[in-house]
Amino acid sequence: MQATVNAALPTVAVTGKTENPKGPGVGYVATRSMTGTKTDSSLMTNPQSVSVVTRQQMDDQGAMTVDQALRYTPGVYTQDGTDIRSDQIRGRGFTLDSYLDGLKLQASPRFSTPRVDAYLMERMDILHGPSSVLYGSANPGGLVNFVSKLPTETPYHEIMLQIGNHNTYQIGYDFSGPVDKNGTILYRITGIGRTAETQVSAIKDQRIAIAPSVTIRPSRDTSLTLQGGYQRDPNGGLFNPVPASGTILPNPNGSVSSDRYLGDASKDGMHRSQYWLGYQFQHGFNDTFSVSQNARYLFVDQRYYQTSVGAALLNNGATAPMYGNVDQERYSQFEIDTHATAKYATGQVQHTTLFGLDYQRASLNDATNLAQFVGNTSLFNPNYGSLSSVHPLYKDSYSLSQVGVYAQDEARWRNWVLTYGIREDWAGTDQNYRLISTGNSIQHQHADDHAFTWRVGLAYEFNNGIAPYISYAKSFAPVLGATYSGAAFKPTTGKQTEVGVRYKPTDYDALFTAAFYTLTQNNVTTTDPAHTSSSIQTGQILSRGMDLSANANLTENLKLIASYSYIDQRNTQSTTAFGKRPTIAPRHSASIWADYTLHKGPLRNFGFGGGVRAVSSSAGDDQDTIRVPGRMLVDLSAHYDIQNWRLSINVNNLLDREYISYCTTSYACYWGATRTVLGTARYQW
Repeated sequence: MQATVNAALPTVAVTGKTENPKGPGVGYVATRSMTGTKTDSSLMTNPQSVSVVTRQQMDDQGAMTVDQALRYTPGVYTQDGTDIRSDQIRGRGFTLDSYLDGLKLQASPRFSTPRVDAYLMERMDILHGPSSVLYGSANPGGLVNFVSKLPTETPYHEIMLQIGNHNTYQIGYDFSGPVDKNGTILYRITGIGRTAETQVSAIKDQRIAIAPSVTIRPSRDTSLTLQGGYQRDPNGGLFNPVPASGTILPNPNGSVSSDRYLGDASKDGMHRSQYWLGYQFQHGFNDTFSVSQNARYLFVDQRYYQTSVGAALLNNGATAPMYGNVDQERYSQFEIDTHATAKYATGQVQHTTLFGLDYQRASLNDATNLAQFVGNTSLFNPNYGSLSSVHPLYKDSYSLSQVGVYAQDEARWRNWVLTYGIREDWAGTDQNYRLISTGNSIQHQHADDHAFTWRVGLAYEFNNGIAPYISYAKSFAPVLGATYSGAAFKPTTGKQTEVGVRYKPTDYDALFTAAFYTLTQNNVTTTDPAHTSSSIQTGQILSRGMDLSANANLTENLKLIASYSYIDQRNTQSTTAFGKRPTIAPRHSASIWADYTLHKGPLRNFGFGGGVRAVSSSAGDDQDTIRVPGRMLVDLSAHYDIQNWRLSINVNNLLDREYISYCTTSYACYWGATRTVLGTARYQW
């Protein structure tokens, strides 16, 4: 019998077995996850909304980055444009925190935020809403947890070749399986190499990455997975802000095209090297008690130089004030999370109880000089050679430490599931800004914070596959900086009430969800009316909205993803923007993607897919005086399986629509991605 590429994929869920909560999912559907509870839990009764992007969805859609992989996820907004320096993900109107295997990829206060290539990931889990009860300091919108490709019992081998427009070339490999015949030692090694240009010729995208892992299982109750990774970006991208005037607003002097770079390409660039080492350990003492511990050390070395438009245009839109940034960072972080789980019964109530302790530490040493004026130049006939250079003037030393203890119980009685948890955190931040020339400190900030957070959720799972739920959750996040009087800023706090319903049909593989939420962030910094160059913490942001989603393997031939999100976000307390909508928060977004594969007839093993992404307009500055237009984009794909090969082509933004993805000020708008074409050949055995 002729084998197809699908037959070579490692199976995660089969009859009589439970789906692996860390596995790639089945088609476009995943029904279990560890991200929302830190236990192997059903998504049907999770206390908060959780979305999963499966590995097959990423492959079918030709996603090369995290931003691209999350484009069809409800409640999530990604930049997906020319700024490839970092993942830019927002959920429910707030920045989403990034995690790798349940440990935080702590954002640097500068530019060296860790980033992991999407090809190294098995899946992506998105927890919507406050997550502090399990993870500590967190933004209120939620988090995305990247789940690494880990060793498999079933041998699996893949070589991938890709070629696309913008001179894109990529090779990937993924090998996994047992080392010995008893399966006590498993291995996996995954890697990619990429060289590419972008729609902006001055912005390059080059990467080499490798992620080996080994799992040792001395007994059926004990498992230790050792993980490592190295990622080097010789050209890691630039951010290229463009003014609203000449893009979404008229400029009497002309327009700024989506392929222009507004900076000094002869000087600008970013180089980043990153490595990480860690482990995941699990041991079951018996059917009741088990313990898990995850740990990781990560280091980033980054060199960055950038010139860009940094203020409002002059001379009736003809002249651009240019600013320079230089940043030489060495950033490290260490995290360890230990938790014990007990599964037991009290009468008719089944419990899964979790007790945990985690510790995080991050430190930054940075030679920097940011937002320095380097001169004016014509926007439409620039002379970047006339701009002055920027050199490091300051030494920035920063450290963050956090210790948290937490407890959670999932109690099931008949069809009811009650999930409740508490957590206490102690966090300390220290930042010292010194002149390089003298070593004298010009600014020193230190803060010690603590916070108590909690969450409670109740779900009822009907026998017909419907499960309504309600939950309340809180969050906190330390804030760098101080008031005019020198008082350290307090942490921001968040709280969310969410009600929703999930439906899992019994006659086909699908998961439908609907979530309605009210989310508030307090202690937001806003301009001090008495000292306008300083800030006070009287601000508040309110988000109300709903997320609808459908993930379905409708038949053996047809898979489907659909979503709709509505968000009404406002500054409900502010000294400068009261009642205004924050930027990067479109009110409406919707998407649908389907893939159909023929298994019979003359076109057997041929398939095609397509999707539509629509986003409404959004605020383009703090006063909502600039509107970023909405857009509708079309994506297409086709694929053919022959023996162990899969040949595919993906076209994103088929109609080559030029659009601004978002603006934050009148001089900081960002182009979205124009049409991309990517051909892929995968050989699996």
